[in-house]
Amino acid sequence: MKNPASARFLLPLILSAALTTPALAQHGAHSLPAVQIQGQDYQYSGPASVPAGWTTLEFRNTGQEPHHLQLVRLPDGMTQASFLAGLQANEGATLASVEMVGGVGMLLPGQSQQVTVNLSEPGTYLELCLIPDANGVPHLALGMVKTLQVAPAGAVQAQPPQADFQVKLVDYGFELPRGVTVTEGPQVWEIANDGPEGHEMTVFRLAPGKTMEDVNAYLKNPEGAMPLIPLGGAQAMAKGRVSYLHLDLAPGEYVMVCMVPSPGHQGAPHAVLGMLRPFTVAAKTAQR
Repeated sequence: MKNPASARFLLPLILSAALTTPALAQHGAHSLPAVQIQGQDYQYSGPASVPAGWTTLEFRNTGQEPHHLQLVRLPDGMTQASFLAGLQANEGATLASVEMVGGVGMLLPGQSQQVTVNLSEPGTYLELCLIPDANGVPHLALGMVKTLQVAPAGAVQAQPPQADFQVKLVDYGFELPRGVTVTEGPQVWEIANDGPEGHEMTVFRLAPGKTMEDVNAYLKNPEGAMPLIPLGGAQAMAKGRVSYLHLDLAPGEYVMVCMVPSPGHQGAPHAVLGMLRPFTVAAKTAQR
């Protein structure tokens, strides 16, 4: 299988051993129980079925390579087998035929994160890892794909968590509330795709000694050690969808990035079109 939408994966292509794994995030409590999913090299483990509605996914990377959790809903009549066969025949058309529902962005081995998504319709969903290995082969082609059946919702409908603030994903940028200051500690961000294209919001921390100039240079020529440390984020979702990202941030310099390819710009990654935004996480003592 060719690498689907290869421009999508510029950032994850090269991970340096010098980038040490950050400590596991401890997430704040909320009302929805977490559905636990583990990513290994190269498979997912977790429940086979969940009820429709708002669902918190807790993804833990227990493998030796970076992984993410991309959730997609298959159109009626498509199965995991026919999806994979479609990728072989026509990658672009097959990927365009599924609905991006969200998920957890790229995590290094040992990291975990939670994101709350709306499994709004019963049906067949797939858990996918699209990150390529050292040879450029996407992990899903190595077996990292799993079916998740979403059953009809129960009598009691879960509600999404309370968000600290909203981030809007637009073509092509990230819109935060005017004057917002991101402070350290546990928090929940509402991530809303105001499209019209599909978008994601992956979160990275600047590696020690690196600047945004290094990030921009890496995007133009992704060789050598990445100047960013992956910290997860909200995976790609279709226009109109909302995810709730659970974070526990330490003070420092961070970057939010969207690397989804643009169909209107010959597949150029959204980050190249301006969907790349640095932000600072302030210590609470600095807010006095």
